[in-house]
Amino acid sequence: MGYSQAQKAESRQRVLENASRQIRENGIDALGVADAMRSAGLTHGAFYGHFASRDALIVEALEYALTQSKARMEARKKGGVASLKAIAEGFLDQRHVDDAGGGCALCALAGEARYASSDIRAMLTRYTRDFTARIAESLSGGDEKAALGIVATIVGAVALARAVDDDELAKSILASSFALVMSQDGGGQ
Repeated sequence: MGYSQAQKAESRQRVLENASRQIRENGIDALGVADAMRSAGLTHGAFYGHFASRDALIVEALEYALTQSKARMEARKKGGVASLKAIAEGFLDQRHVDDAGGGCALCALAGEARYASSDIRAMLTRYTRDFTARIAESLSGGDEKAALGIVATIVGAVALARAVDDDELAKSILASSFALVMSQDGGGQ
């Protein structure tokens, strides 16, 4: 008995969810086809029924992760614009640091992206520009340069908080970065 198109789409969705989590948790190079398929409850042999190659899976899984990140930012909007405080609280939070697999792909992959394919770097570039535009919307005056600095502060802070083995230092990194980001909010939205 064959699978229906709906079942195939559901299986593909599970693979993308699991692969995007694995990429954010362990990095791009660590993603294995067999593990991605097994974690989605599928066999390794079913892989090519869903994806042309491992690289194609990686690109689609990263697209999925970036779409999730955008949706989380959209959810923070009130009155059409997310406040800088709401964005900063969502990113510079211990829960976000602890959940790399469910968090922002840019925060998770920024350090290794320079070694990634041009497709992946292009996606992360577009996401960085989009993230910067969303931050600029939240700033009085819409200052793009300040917004880009805030994005860099957020991404760097999350990466650094994940890198250190001292919980108090990690909390201090997050709190200090939050204060620095909020000092840029002249409009106090």
